[in-house]
Amino acid sequence: RLVKRAVPRHEDNRTPDRLDIVRKEFGHLKLREIVDAVDALEFSADAFVEVGRQLPGAEDPATFFENPGAVHGALRAVAGIRFLCPALVEAVAPKVAASGQEEAPEGEASEEQTKAAADAKARGAESFKQKDFAAAEAAYSEAISSLPRGHGDLHTVYSNRCAARLQGGIGGGAVAALADARRCVELAPQWPKGHFREGSCLRQLEHLAEATKAFRAGKTVEPDNKDWDKEIEKTEVLRCVKLPALGRQLLFSMLPELLWAWVRGGDPVGVLSVQINGEFTDFGKAKWRLVKETREKPATASLRYAFQSRKDYFANLAANLQNPPKEGVAVVDLAGKPLKIAEINAFLQDSGTDAVLHLDVRHGGGADKMAAVLCRVPCDECVRMFLGTRKEPEAPKNSIEPVLHLQSTSGFPKALPRYIGFQAMPGDLNFPVIDIVRDAPSMA
Repeated sequence: RLVKRAVPRHEDNRTPDRLDIVRKEFGHLKLREIVDAVDALEFSADAFVEVGRQLPGAEDPATFFENPGAVHGALRAVAGIRFLCPALVEAVAPKVAASGQEEAPEGEASEEQTKAAADAKARGAESFKQKDFAAAEAAYSEAISSLPRGHGDLHTVYSNRCAARLQGGIGGGAVAALADARRCVELAPQWPKGHFREGSCLRQLEHLAEATKAFRAGKTVEPDNKDWDKEIEKTEVLRCVKLPALGRQLLFSMLPELLWAWVRGGDPVGVLSVQINGEFTDFGKAKWRLVKETREKPATASLRYAFQSRKDYFANLAANLQNPPKEGVAVVDLAGKPLKIAEINAFLQDSGTDAVLHLDVRHGGGADKMAAVLCRVPCDECVRMFLGTRKEPEAPKNSIEPVLHLQSTSGFPKALPRYIGFQAMPGDLNFPVIDIVRDAPSMA
């Protein structure tokens, strides 16, 4: 529904007296409207991307983004976010191949094989019932080796052995259980329980993105079963407090303002630095989830936006790392690792049309406990066309020297930013409030 609403359309409605029809025209939605709508629909940034990848045509990016709407622009930006800090990069699920090596050679099952498998399955079921998972795993293994490859009962036996391995932590534990689950799905992709087993294994291994994907696959097979939504939500609750999810959600909630300010900077290799006087974990949670789970209002904070050339960015960064300000400026990332200019420079190479963002945000304490979030976000024409226009603040009427002096002591000791702006979250962005060339040319 959101995809349809996001593109130009018209609606025909009857007048109050029911005698006439009035046509109302709608243009493209803007990125901010998409972000707000996604929150209202109770989607996290990650869920938005995952469901977006299931849209018709999404498997072919070349055509999917050919005639984009704002949903496409948002998907392109969020799905393409790249973080420098490894702690913000979601771990890739293990490359665990499906089981299958133990199966008997392919062919018709003999009467002896069928009986042996049935007896082993019965012993396995009884052992599982008695919580003797080691005995259950051994019995199910015997049943698997008794049946020829591709036998119609094999997927249920793999499912049962998967459960025994997962419950008892035996036979290779969750990793071996995952191999069984994947063989189960391989043998019977339309059997819902196989997807449940795979999702459960991945969740236990804390590969939560892949777990959610497996549960969504099960929901596709069995759309009327509401238990899939419960499993997806259970997994997302675990996932949303992890650093990678918090980082993407933080960026997603601020994305329209961040990208608009970076584009307004007018330098394709410039850097937008944002100081967030708020806690990372508060701003990394989706607003709807915060309200739903804690009944609290979304967090508030004051933000400072500063756009500078890449040369000035590195000059200021080097000075801050050498002589860190007392507060308000990060010299470590979210994992507590000191920032290194060589690593940042390598990360920013060949940034192309990506917006380069450096966010300093409180992490685990007050203003003196700041952590840096460095990232690149796709910002090509597919994204830019939905940023919209904003009314810019008028030039300052009073002296800006006190403001500039504050900037020189709070992050910009070597070179003042070209543009400076502010935002009170939640609230509108005022950018640029100061244009150094316009307002203080002698200091530019």
